[in-house]
Amino acid sequence: MQSQGHLVHTETAAYHLARERLQMVEERIASLLDCDIPLVREMSSYVHGNGGKRLRPALVVLCARLCGYQGDRDVDLGVVVEFIHSASLVHDDIVDGAEARRGRSCSHRVWGNQKTVLLGDFLYARALALSVALGKLRIVEVLTQATSRLVEGEILDVMHNGNAQLDLAGYMNIIDRKTASLFAGCAQAAAVLAGVSREQEAALAGFGHDVGLAFQLIDDLLDDDADSERLGKEPGTDLREGKLTYPLIHLLAHASASERELVLSCLGNPARTAAHLPDVVSTLRSNGSFAATRQEAERYAEQARTALSILPANEIREALEELPEFIVARRQ
Repeated sequence: MQSQGHLVHTETAAYHLARERLQMVEERIASLLDCDIPLVREMSSYVHGNGGKRLRPALVVLCARLCGYQGDRDVDLGVVVEFIHSASLVHDDIVDGAEARRGRSCSHRVWGNQKTVLLGDFLYARALALSVALGKLRIVEVLTQATSRLVEGEILDVMHNGNAQLDLAGYMNIIDRKTASLFAGCAQAAAVLAGVSREQEAALAGFGHDVGLAFQLIDDLLDDDADSERLGKEPGTDLREGKLTYPLIHLLAHASASERELVLSCLGNPARTAAHLPDVVSTLRSNGSFAATRQEAERYAEQARTALSILPANEIREALEELPEFIVARRQ
């Protein structure tokens, strides 16, 4: 299976510094998914050849290098976190009944739910085996805790589907688990691999956590405020599926009665969402809900940058300090 050439290239210093290591991650992914079962090879190639920013492996290799790590196990650690991420995505798409991701049909739309659930299980198993092979039990501990919290977040997400009473605190609890936990795990596991102090380990975990929150908040915003070509899926997916995100919750707290009625009538109603999404987007914009979401993302981005202050001051730290800004400014 070949997965080279599928990285989403960016102009940030972080990706420039990580590019060589990320290409090694791509090559390692290809070798580890070269299974003797043709269907597994085909499905795995489809999932991992579907583009993506490889943001989590980039965090791993850059945080490891920032901590002075000079070996090659950061590549395998990058593969581990990408497998965990990919497994969570294929399972999440099934749960959500999603149609497309990054401009292509979701795996379960191609092969069905049964085979795709098993593909996710296969990726989780590969991730666990490779994390054990790294030879540091604490890395396994960090990543299994992160994965457990990720799944807890997915369960909470399902529990609150269609819940118009979900508030911002409840929503932040969901994304703290579902998204920020793995980002934190990436940075913390890299610190453990490098063998730095617990203080530096905690700082990097905090950095990853806040980067993850900023990332998800911008994802929420783009779900409503981006065109389908840039987004790789139809806009308004969260509203269509009955999910209240940060901008929608903010809107419900500040909107007029008629505006609230509009949003709630679309919640979990694909036909209404398709017909009225431009009106919802206009209402989100006029009530400052997009601006509030971006402001919250910027707050976490600034916290992430501050968390790095106890790490060595060099070009890698400067690149990592720039990464939250790139995340907040992204348009896809």
